[in-house]
Order: sequence, then structure tokens, then C-alpha cells
Amino acid sequence: MRIPWRPPAGEIVWIGRYPVKSMLGEELGTAVLDETGIDGDRRYALIDERTGLVASAKNPRKWRTLLTMTARHDAGGQVAITLADGTVVRHDDPTADRLLSGAVGRPVRLAGTRPEGATLERLTPATEPSPGALTRGSLAAGTPGDTFVDFAAVHVLTTATLDALAREHPRHAIDARRFRPNIVVRMYDDVPFSENTWPGRNLILGAEATVHVVAPTPRCAVPTLAQGNGLTEDPDVLRTAARVNRVPVLDLGTLTCVGAYGAVRQGGHLRVGDLVTVTAGP
Repeated sequence: MRIPWRPPAGEIVWIGRYPVKSMLGEELGTAVLDETGIDGDRRYALIDERTGLVASAKNPRKWRTLLTMTARHDAGGQVAITLADGTVVRHDDPTADRLLSGAVGRPVRLAGTRPEGATLERLTPATEPSPGALTRGSLAAGTPGDTFVDFAAVHVLTTATLDALAREHPRHAIDARRFRPNIVVRMYDDVPFSENTWPGRNLILGAEATVHVVAPTPRCAVPTLAQGNGLTEDPDVLRTAARVNRVPVLDLGTLTCVGAYGAVRQGGHLRVGDLVTVTAGP
């Protein structure tokens, strides 16, 4: 007897957002998803007043300090940034730019609208061709609106992929927070790196939301860096990923990838525990 094919399924186990680009974010039990991503995600960024570039820890030589700061939405809907010394700066504070400039050691301004042609610098990791090269790239090429996402609106990661990386890591230690995902899912088939097979397919999340997967997520230096949430510097994170999962990405060549980028086809409410189903696209 032929057993009917069933689409892969799983459930959401973690939701996160990062109100200010490259700062630490907040874990959520529920979230609203719209065409620009998780509501409140990467809505702000620091702009370097000297260069006009968007500040990003992808260039750790200049901006690794951002990973010692935490941005959250408070009860009043304001974005509150906690600096490494415990100082809290709210996005509408008239002294915010001065305080943030002092914290990062460069003149910056906090922007809530992405400038036209917004660009950031990226340090090529040691695992990729031309290691150490500093390149520039535009933001949000796969996302409507004016948020400060790197490419597409949503970054999804599976627990099976994290577990596979942990098994290969020298200290068997991989923390999902290093990869700054929006949604972590546990797929019931527990196949590692299934995200590689998702481009062109849809993720049905909960009762309403649909995310169309665009590409595997190429990794920058950020997962290796120390962060203010207790994670220490760990170059073995990318070395491990490069050893076990290098795949073609769009027209960029073969790169070290962990997770997948997706564009929102239909928004909706998300909750930890919601069902996830992978279906054929578009």
C-alpha cells in the first residue's frame, strides 16, 4: 500500500526580535508578523555620522560594542536601550545620540527610518574566500518598508541544525542566540540543515502566517563574537558550520550557512507552540 506523502511539520519553540540593529534583543512568547517581519524587529539602527554607514557588528573592528547593549520594547511601546554600564537610553530621549556616541566611541545618531541607499560594512570571515576583506553591501534587498534587516524580513532556524552543529563543535556548545534568529522551529522529522531545502517553499506558521523561503542564511563574523548575554568569543562556531554546511546561495557562490531567510507572504499572530508546516511554493 502506498503511504500518502505528508508535508514536513513541526512547531515554533522560540521567537525573538532585535529592536536596534546589531544590539541584543528580546525573547517573545507571542508576536505579530507583517510584510516587514516581526513587529518591532530592527526598526532602529545607529548611523555613523562620519561615514553615513549603518553601524553593524558585521564589522567587529568598529562596532563589536553594539553586542554589549540590549534593546527592548518597554510597556509604553518605547524602545529602551540598556548600555553595558546599565544606563538606560530611550529612543525618544533628546540626549540619546550623545549617550550612544559615548558608548560606542564614535559620533552616531539613532535612526528610525532607513536612509535611501543604506549601506553597511562586512568583514569577510576566516571561513570564506578573501578572509579579512572589508566589503560594503546594501540592506533589506528582499524586504519592503524601511527596516534595517540584512536581507529578507524573517530569519528561521531549526533545532535539528543547532543540535548537529553542537555535535561537531569541539566543546559541543552551540547557542541559538549567536545566530540572531527571529523564529526557531523544532521539526518533527529532526533532519539537520533542512533549511537548505526550503528555498522556493512556504512555511505556514500557526493559523494565518505564511513565509516564503528565499535562501539559506550566509553567516558573517557575528556568531563568533562575545555578547553581553554571557556568550564568550568562539571562532569554532563558524569553523564548525563551514566544515559541515557550505551550500550555494543565490548568485553569491558556495557559502557557510546556518538557517534560512524568508519573505512574508501573509502576516498573522505567532505563538510559541504554534504548528509549522512546509509546503510547496510559491
